[in-house]
Amino acid sequence: MAKAVKSRKARKAGVGEGKVASLREFQEKGWWAQSVRFLKEVKIEFKKITWPSRKQTLATTAAVLSFTLFVAFYLGLVDLILSKIVQWLVY
Repeated sequence: MAKAVKSRKARKAGVGEGKVASLREFQEKGWWAQSVRFLKEVKIEFKKITWPSRKQTLATTAAVLSFTLFVAFYLGLVDLILSKIVQWLVY
């Protein structure tokens, strides 16, 4: 099994080691250093994201919109029928 090769910057920053920092380490470092480390880790995680293609995004959007419209019309119809039944019972 091949070993994962880390970049020099990632090794220097201590990113990707799977190491959980102790409370003492957080207290010793200032909030600025913690913020910088967090942003470096965010940048590394963003590189791992696989974004959907435009075609996939449009297809998913169309499916969501059509399902939403279907449910809206269905609930509107049920509401109309139930309101007519209630009107008929009350009057």
